Amino acid sequence: MESVLSKACTIKIQNFEGPFDLLFHLIEKNQIDIYDIPIHEITDQYMDYLFAMQELDLEIASEFLVMAATLLHIKSRLLLPSPKQNKEEELDPREELVLKLIEYKKYKKFTEILKIREKDSERYFYKGPEDIDIKHEDEPLELSYDELKRVYVELIERNERKMNKNTGKMTQILQHEKVSLRSKIRDVIRTLLKKPIFKFSELFSPKTRSKLEIVTGFLAILELAKLKKITLIQQKQFADITVCKCENTDLEDIDEENIAAEN
Repeated sequence: MESVLSKACTIKIQNFEGPFDLLFHLIEKNQIDIYDIPIHEITDQYMDYLFAMQELDLEIASEFLVMAATLLHIKSRLLLPSPKQNKEEELDPREELVLKLIEYKKYKKFTEILKIREKDSERYFYKGPEDIDIKHEDEPLELSYDELKRVYVELIERNERKMNKNTGKMTQILQHEKVSLRSKIRDVIRTLLKKPIFKFSELFSPKTRSKLEIVTGFLAILELAKLKKITLIQQKQFADITVCKCENTDLEDIDEENIAAEN
């Protein structure tokens, strides 16, 4: 990077809004990575600008001097690292300055957007709000019987057109299937009276029974097994269940016992 004073004898000083504006100008001018600022060169260029402002008898604001002191302090820390800290644990003295520059860059970008919007808004003229005096007058509504009847019939027809013609069919679909545990226990008992051993899928087949009936049938055989009326056999996981009648069990009188409540 070249020094600011090395390009010409006469230096034209720009109007910078603050020290960060000048510092950001130097970074952009030299195409420097903001996350890896060469603090030595930036400090030298920054100080060249301040010396040039003094030579031109320009008043230097205190903020510029504070930034100069900050840059010199960071430069001295980089030249003379603290011997008490390890190099791995030592923080980069430029970190705080980089974070402030990133924040300044963000607000600078927003400022440019607002300036563009302000310039665009100068081409528009807006009319201020004004009060409009509106007089409200109550006028009687004259409506004949035939006109009232016509409007009513039109509303009824409009409402009928909005209704779904398949409402009746949907009502049947939405009705809940009523299946009781007691009824499925009776189905199991009637089957066992005909044959003492049967497969669960023979009585509760997915082809002929609903899911609710199959689940309720499964609960029925579990209830009978708990009462030691039947024995359940399953060779392996997910295999069909064999229902076997227990010996010396009278199934004809089982309905008289309190085996389950109605669902």
